[in-house]
Order: sequence, then structure tokens, then C-alpha cells
Amino acid sequence: MHFDRLLDQYDQGQISRRELLGLLALTAAAPAASAAEPTIGTVKQLNHVTMFVKDVQKSVDFYQRMFGMQVLTLQPPGVNLRAGGGFLGIYPTQGESNINHVCLGIDNFDANGVLEKLTDAGVKARIRQRGDTPELYFTDPDNLSIQLQDTRYIGGTGVLGDQPPK
Repeated sequence: MHFDRLLDQYDQGQISRRELLGLLALTAAAPAASAAEPTIGTVKQLNHVTMFVKDVQKSVDFYQRMFGMQVLTLQPPGVNLRAGGGFLGIYPTQGESNINHVCLGIDNFDANGVLEKLTDAGVKARIRQRGDTPELYFTDPDNLSIQLQDTRYIGGTGVLGDQPPK
């Protein structure tokens, strides 16, 4: 938020003095936006989230009933449900239910090129082949599993959708 806007909100009685001081402190402490190009590329979408559950059909029924999410692709023994421009992958587990990984979509994704950039940046990554599609995985500083993929990736056999990249 811009300082002038905050001051205007205070002057108009939209925020209290305490809120103004807190927001000014947060604004001042916020890191400046970096003008440098990102190492890998700009993420264009949250492509998908994959979760492992005890009962796939029960979870699919829940997400379809609550949110109207339709089947995008079948990936036995799991299912990918359409979620806007991305999808939610639901797969069985024998252990505890969990979110397995998050996939970020990048336009014109080149798995080998990204792997090289990650390696140069000191990030250990790996490529897994699914059908004809390479899938790239690495962990973030908190050891969370991240997948990078083309924005057209729709799961299933690893195929890319027919739509052009967004």
C-alpha cells in the first residue's frame, strides 16, 4: 500500500491511528520488489495440488458436491478434478492423508533447461518421465515438494492440453 493512500484513509476516518501506524510499519518493513529477472522464470499459474487420501471416491464425491469440480483426467488409481485453470489430484494412500506436492506452471517449460538453472543455483532437482512428458521436482527451503511444469499440463498421462500457453 502506498503511504499517501494510507494517510488519505486515516484522514477520511477509514482507519484508526493505531491501524495507520501498524500499516506504515508493515509497509516500511516490506522488502522492495526486485527488478532482477527470476532465475527460473515467472510462475503463471498454480497448476495443481496433489493430495493422498484414504478413500479416493469419498474425496472425489466431496469436492464434486461442495465445489462442482468435474473430472479432468483419470490417472488410476487416482483422479484429477478440474479447478479453474488448474486441477486437484486425488490419489490413495495407506498412511496418513497429506498434500504431496504443489505444481507451479511456467510458459514454454523446458525441464532440462530448468534443471540446469536449478543446479547452477545450488538446488537439487530431478526429472521424472511420465509418458512423453518430463516432470521436474525439487524441494523448497522448508523441504516441501514442488513440481514445475508447463502451464498446459493437465495430468493423466502427462500430456499437455490443446490450449495454447496462458
